[in-house]
Amino acid sequence: MLVIISTLANKNEELQTFLETVDTTLSGLQEESSKVTSDLEAELEQLSSALDEKGAELRGAIKEEAQRKEVQLQKQLSEGRVAMMSCEELLDFANQTLTITNEEEFLKAAKQIKERVTMAPAFRLTTRPAASSSFSEFTVDFSVERAGLQRLHFLPVPAAPQVDPSCCVVCDNTVMVAWQPAGEGGADGGGGRIERYEVEYRKTNQESPLRAAGACWEKIHDITDTQVTITGLKFDSHFVVVRVRARNKAAAGEFSEPVAIETT
Repeated sequence: MLVIISTLANKNEELQTFLETVDTTLSGLQEESSKVTSDLEAELEQLSSALDEKGAELRGAIKEEAQRKEVQLQKQLSEGRVAMMSCEELLDFANQTLTITNEEEFLKAAKQIKERVTMAPAFRLTTRPAASSSFSEFTVDFSVERAGLQRLHFLPVPAAPQVDPSCCVVCDNTVMVAWQPAGEGGADGGGGRIERYEVEYRKTNQESPLRAAGACWEKIHDITDTQVTITGLKFDSHFVVVRVRARNKAAAGEFSEPVAIETT
């Protein structure tokens, strides 16, 4: 009976710890979901701002070119009207000259006409528009970019590694922890190339990792191998609970299942 009572008491304590862990996880879930939603909104806002800026830049380029062409054409239009008036005046003068019967006066008028024709704006004006109405160089096709936007998705993160207790070694106040990346030792861990690992550990007298939930995690960052030696420990507890997660260029993935390593 005492064995049964002890077993039930231990199970009750384990369940209590489990419920506390789930409750803490639930609170963290709500906080984390709010954070990533906020991060998403910030990224979308930056995309929208970048699109607005680029749109303003492209619209500005079209407007600038339209103004440049308009100035050139308006100048040509003004010069053309002046040339036409001059040509019409010269034509009237030439027609009047034809009515002169005096040969000397006729020759004099003809000479004047020749000089005026030589200097006439109509004969110095280029009769081709200085600019075309075409804006073909401003044609756009953002189908590739739209397709890129459709491919927007969350960054892949590595799956949780797996601590290998059989390869972990305890010796002289040190613990060598070894693990395997997810996917049977694949280099990318299922979420892009792994750049480094992070290990967390804490001491406990409870064999169950859940029942060590009250302790604070110690952290080791920037591990490039699939093992690390924890030094400077004092084996004043029966177990060291360890967990590990992989990190790629984007972010860190989930932690592995915690493993309790016996130290005494």
